[in-house]
Amino acid sequence: MRVAVALFIITSIEVAIYYIEGLRGVLVELFLALSGLKFLLVVMWYMHLRFDSRLFSFLFAFGLTLAVCLFVAALATMKAGLL
Repeated sequence: MRVAVALFIITSIEVAIYYIEGLRGVLVELFLALSGLKFLLVVMWYMHLRFDSRLFSFLFAFGLTLAVCLFVAALATMKAGLL
């Protein structure tokens, strides 16, 4: 129940942020950060990483970090303009 409430609160913050005129320049960054936070909540709870061995959490985090680094490197080599 706590995870659902936390996800609801984060989503409510995202909706509120969208309507704040002063934050128009950093909307993408804020949404990415909040989405990442929601992703971590869901992964830690529903994939049971919170209750498993730290080795599994490390392996998951290492694989995810490696995938993100490879993705960013691929974008940089294609001059995608996102960096």
